[in-house]
Amino acid sequence: MSSYLILMKKLLLALFCGLSIVLLPAAETVMNHEIALTTYVEKLNTHSWDQIAPHVTEDAVFIFTEDTFVGKAAAKAAFEKTFKLIENEVFSLHDITWTVITEDVATCRYEFRWKGLISGQESSGGGRGTTILRKVDGRWLIAHEHLGPYPRK
Repeated sequence: MSSYLILMKKLLLALFCGLSIVLLPAAETVMNHEIALTTYVEKLNTHSWDQIAPHVTEDAVFIFTEDTFVGKAAAKAAFEKTFKLIENEVFSLHDITWTVITEDVATCRYEFRWKGLISGQESSGGGRGTTILRKVDGRWLIAHEHLGPYPRK
């Protein structure tokens, strides 16, 4: 639900029920690139493409160890394959560094970690990643994601 509709519901509730509410400044209620990335990760952990898809551009590019996937249809197939392979996967980002932020594009690098069950056995892993978000019709969406292993030492 949009922040505008939530705000309107709160205002109507306050008006009709006599409740007092605290309104956040507009800047705090608008989704920014950081909130968009956090929301995307939350949706990844639902293991439902239907939850993830609204946070991805139509022409998104996902570069994973096994291949490059361009567009939502290819991304859907890749994500659903991973969800079948890794049961109960929990994916997380760490040490996020925003390297470019403009009005319409934001880029970050980070470490990622995952854990879950593969063939009934606990498994985990991680590596390094880069994500590019692009503002489309006022919404920050994932336009590019590149996940790869840690460097060999």
